[in-house]
Amino acid sequence: MRWLWLSTGAWLQAQMQITIEGYKEGDLLGREYTCDGANVPPTLTWQGAPPETQAYVIRMYDPDAPADTFIHWIVYNYTGTSLSLQTKGLAQGYNDFGNIGYGGPCPPSSDPAHRYVIEVYALRKPLGLSSPPTWDKLLIAMKDKVAAHASTYVRYKRQKR
Repeated sequence: MRWLWLSTGAWLQAQMQITIEGYKEGDLLGREYTCDGANVPPTLTWQGAPPETQAYVIRMYDPDAPADTFIHWIVYNYTGTSLSLQTKGLAQGYNDFGNIGYGGPCPPSSDPAHRYVIEVYALRKPLGLSSPPTWDKLLIAMKDKVAAHASTYVRYKRQKR
């Protein structure tokens, strides 16, 4: 068993697994999920959450962004174990484009491939948020509620035109 140290200040036993439909960890992401294509989120599924899980937080971010970690997507208080383009009624937070919802990968075309990490946090209880949060506000709300965590990543490199 692996143990993970979370930014929420807890050690958790790594039990959960997350999958991006059609991709293995580290694969190059298809253009349709990016700013160069349809800019739609990939289909995600996860399993192995502890029985006390009542909700999930999902985050997609780019740790290779030029200035700092760049948030592409936040979903919170989600109760299913899969997300797709067809999923309706999501509680979503602000991405670093300044919008609520998904903003696909869009690294500078001169950069090498960036990594896009997708994380799922299993929560012991839903978060009491009245408006769409930023990641920083979500982290504060998640404190002491995280029961498990999973992550995976894909990569994307823009083609020069």
